[in-house]
Order: sequence, then C-alpha cells, then structure tokens
Amino acid sequence: MKSLLGFITPATWYVAVIAAVVLGLHLNWQDGYSEGLAKAQAEGQTAITNLRLEYSEEQRRIADATSETLKQANEKLRAEQERGSLLVTQLADAKEAFRKNTDTLNGEIARVTTLYRRTLKSAPEPLPAAVFTAGFVRVWNTANGISASVPSQQAASGAAAPTDGAGAADSLDSGVTQALVLGNQVRNGELHSTCRAQLNRLIDWTLNASN
Repeated sequence: MKSLLGFITPATWYVAVIAAVVLGLHLNWQDGYSEGLAKAQAEGQTAITNLRLEYSEEQRRIADATSETLKQANEKLRAEQERGSLLVTQLADAKEAFRKNTDTLNGEIARVTTLYRRTLKSAPEPLPAAVFTAGFVRVWNTANGISASVPSQQAASGAAAPTDGAGAADSLDSGVTQALVLGNQVRNGELHSTCRAQLNRLIDWTLNASN
C-alpha cells in the first residue's frame, strides 16, 4: 500500500484535492439548483392557480353584473309595456265614453231643433227656421280645417247668383239646417275630445319616461 502511495506525487494529490472540491461544489450547486427549481416551479404553479382563481372570480362578477343589468332592463321593459297597455286601455275607454256621449246627444238633436216654448207655461211651437248663409258655412268649415266650399241652395238649384260684389255669394242661403249644424258640432266635439285624450296620454307617457 505504501508502495502505491509512493507513486502518487504531490501534484497528483493537489489535483485530486481540487477535483474533490470541484465535485463537492458541483454536487452542492446541483442540490441548490434542484431545490431552487422546485421552489420556482411551486411558486409559479401557485401564481398560475391564483391567476386562474382571479380570472374565474372576474368572470363571475362580469356574469353577475350582466345578469343584473339584463334583469333590470327586462323589469323596465315590462313596466313600460304594462304602462303602455294601461294607457291604451284608458284611451279606448275614453273613446268609448265619447262615442256613447255622441250617440246620446244625436238622439236629442231632433227634439231640441223642432219645437220651442216662448215661456215655461207656453205650449210647444214649431221652431222657426234659421237661415245659415253660405258665408256662415264657409267660415264654420274653415275654422274646423275644412276648405271645401258648400254650394248655396240657390246655386244648387241652378239660379244665377247675384253679382253685386265679390262677397255676394256668401249671403245666399246654404240650405244647412239647425239640426245639421248641431249634429256637426256634436261630431266635432267627439273628435276634439278624442284628440285631447290622446294628447294627454302622450304627455303622461313622456313625463313618466323622463323621470
């Protein structure tokens, strides 16, 4: 054994010692590298897991917010539809009431345009005929947005109209009776009431929508 050790020179021992030190450092570094790699992988996996959890939570919040927004929109739409249906029903009821009122008033026209009493104690007498000139009818129609002229009774019969001025034809008898005038007013009253009701419903709708 001593003879074998005798062949090992100091340089050889030096190299061997250096090799042992290098090997030890390498093994120590390898252990540290493996430990660091494992730690980094574990931390990376933890970070990935946390990111996945945060992403899932964010997606859940977005889904909840979207669901709540849709729910509120549906509730608002349903409320608007119910309010619209209510306004339509109210308008239909109003128009029906106007029509019934028109029917009632039309039923009274003949009575209030046929006979009259001079006093409460007087007997009924035939109502004197009222003459409504063509000019009266023209003004009446124009006020109601009707531009068509109504031919006078004389013009309709073929008689020549007087030529004593541009407005002479307005003085002719139009042939319109009291019953016709009153019936026209009753019909116009129904139309005006319907338009007023529609406008009021539209105003209510607009005011409620802006609140």
